Amino acid sequence: MGQFDKDETQAAPASSPLITSQPAPPASGPGPSGGPAPVAYIHPQAQQAAPQQIPQAAYGAQQEQTYPMPDGNLQPLRIPTAPAGVASAADPLRIGLWGAPRSGKTTFLAALPVAAMQYQRHTANNWVIGGMTPEATDFLNDSVERLTVRRQFPDGTLGAEGLSWSFQGEEGAARRFGKAREVSFLLDVQDVMGEAYNRSNPMHASVIDQLARAQGLIYLFDPLLDGEAGTESLNYFYATVNALNARVRDAGGHHRNRLPHHVSVCVAKFDHPSIFEPAIRAGWVTQDSVGSQIPRVPAEQSAGFFAWLCDEFRGSTARVVRDGLNTYFHPERVTYYATSAIGFRLNPQHVFDYRSYLNVETVDGRAQICTSPEPINVLEPLIDLERRIRADGRKGRLR
Repeated sequence: MGQFDKDETQAAPASSPLITSQPAPPASGPGPSGGPAPVAYIHPQAQQAAPQQIPQAAYGAQQEQTYPMPDGNLQPLRIPTAPAGVASAADPLRIGLWGAPRSGKTTFLAALPVAAMQYQRHTANNWVIGGMTPEATDFLNDSVERLTVRRQFPDGTLGAEGLSWSFQGEEGAARRFGKAREVSFLLDVQDVMGEAYNRSNPMHASVIDQLARAQGLIYLFDPLLDGEAGTESLNYFYATVNALNARVRDAGGHHRNRLPHHVSVCVAKFDHPSIFEPAIRAGWVTQDSVGSQIPRVPAEQSAGFFAWLCDEFRGSTARVVRDGLNTYFHPERVTYYATSAIGFRLNPQHVFDYRSYLNVETVDGRAQICTSPEPINVLEPLIDLERRIRADGRKGRLR
């Protein structure tokens, strides 16, 4: 909304809309078109100011109009603003979630509120996630109940579901003795069934549109399913990234001749013995020395861990996925994470025990979570994306 002179801002009766557009009276004569230009009148009802009487004569009448003015000793009344600490919906962060069928996209999203509540146990910062729509709030409530109380995995997505969440948290100080910075943002994310990333699926074109509009992408790479027919990552990677590149190119959205997105590559199911044990033997895993003593792949080694998975552990088509990420996206805009939506099983003292760490068991033919989930690198890829996108926006490089 533009700025207004004091004599263009008038209060309206309580029954009027908050903002209306009416032609303003001429100040000294007709405008360039021979008539008065339209002016937006702001009615600050939320401040409960005493309503002023607006003349009944038509605004466009030829006779000079006069308007009652507020007492000159009063401060000008500004439009109402959102309460402090509430994220603004003006520019939500748009994130695309991308992965093959059964790679764990819905479980990843379901683990976000759990990871946010546990975040303060592992760091000095805190994050709160809230739904911006009834559907998004229901998703958060159902996810926490299903994962922590019923200890069941969420059902797979059958179509496409849009979710909008608010994030309020803290960002660590950049300098040693600096203060943590308060951060708030809105997240719009699409949870789409994995089959939609196959070019033969009727939803593929709409999925490409969503990814093209996104500022950041979370790509879930499942090393276990990559070796199974029908869920190979390459089948759902190349057709999607190729179509995405064409869509962004045609719209003039390339950044230095590549896709402009920031990408978080999440190696899913890090807790599974078929991934965890080889990673230990190859020397990629370290273990926390305090708290629950959770095993992790250090952040500075995550890119090497992903390269090892593609070259040594999985090979073949996984190498093409790795090369495709480095070809279509700027390597400095891609980060890697060893991720688990449910984490490892912990002993009664809430500490990791290598003798019994698998957190999934089969009960009545259905996979069941053994102990309360301890997500690993679920929230971090999102808040890191937000930080990188925001930093690029300050530099004026974001499309």
